[in-house]
Amino acid sequence: MLSRLEQEAAIRQYYDSTVEEEDSRLETYPFEFEVTIRFITKYLDHGARLLDAACGTGRYADALLAAGFCVGASDLADANVRVARQRLSGKVLAGHLQFIRQGNALDASTYAGGPWDGILLLGPCYHLPERQDRIAVLQQACAHLAPGGLLYVSFVSRIAAFWWGLEHRPEGIWETEAVQTLLARGTEFNFALPGDGLPNCYFCDPGELQALFADAGLAVQHVCATEGPFGGRAGRFHALERPVREAWLQFILHNCEEPTLVWASEHILVVARKE
Repeated sequence: MLSRLEQEAAIRQYYDSTVEEEDSRLETYPFEFEVTIRFITKYLDHGARLLDAACGTGRYADALLAAGFCVGASDLADANVRVARQRLSGKVLAGHLQFIRQGNALDASTYAGGPWDGILLLGPCYHLPERQDRIAVLQQACAHLAPGGLLYVSFVSRIAAFWWGLEHRPEGIWETEAVQTLLARGTEFNFALPGDGLPNCYFCDPGELQALFADAGLAVQHVCATEGPFGGRAGRFHALERPVREAWLQFILHNCEEPTLVWASEHILVVARKE
């Protein structure tokens, strides 16, 4: 097993090499952005203090600043931090931008500047295959929330790994033992060839999430599908005419907590409150 430093280096290298893809991801998956923003604005008013602890290239931070929130942003990858600084540097932010810095969501220093009214962990749990590390990152974030503060955490679903394998490397199904490990634990195998694909990955079973957050001392408020029926089929969404596309987007927004859609989605958003 890789050491934590080796895991961190592999994750940083992956995102440094895919920064353009990361920057355009929310254009490919607009449902994720709309669902996440909906549940931020449902609970938090303008002026609330938010930390985006894995900010990617700063797209969420940009939108939240424009909506009047006070935002701090950090990311593990150098390239993401650089692009986020470029994106936000020219904005008139009325002093609402607290900082943009490099940080690991497992480290307390990432959360400096709190307590925060809300913290976004939109990515760290993709790369924490050990359950105790997932609990640790949730507890670390929880410790830096204000009383009653909210945590927004995204996961890649287990079915997403199988859809990726079917699309990109279907012959991986012959690796029977590895496939069964993926099915049972969501770790170790992701259909990609060694050195390719998401590093140090964890793919969640939606049925695991309530217990995970309870063990971290957090009360789950919502478990949401962020693609719904378009899990594995984002291209089909973009092929639709605009009015039909908008109707499907509204359907997902209003039904994202339905279990049928949660189990079909590639990404899952959990909203949890500090008790």
